[in-house]
Amino acid sequence: MRKKRPHPQKKLMDRLSRAEGQIRSLRNTLLDSKNPDCKQFISQVKAARSALKAVSETFIAEHIQTCQRLPAKERDKQISQAIKLLNTD
Repeated sequence: MRKKRPHPQKKLMDRLSRAEGQIRSLRNTLLDSKNPDCKQFISQVKAARSALKAVSETFIAEHIQTCQRLPAKERDKQISQAIKLLNTD
């Protein structure tokens, strides 16, 4: 039996929820502590940034899949724009 693939939006929502939790944790750290642990705080910032990067990469990959159904000229334009966006991050 084939394993059902999760809906692309579900994957994005899960990743956004993870990033949201990490950002909330950062905010709480700043509110609750006058002198937060630098290493721990920066690690949490990097984790949040990584989660958001994964959201953008997943979104663009799904967008490219959708573009496959477009006429060639429009598809190439859309894919080119998506790749440019990924490379500017």
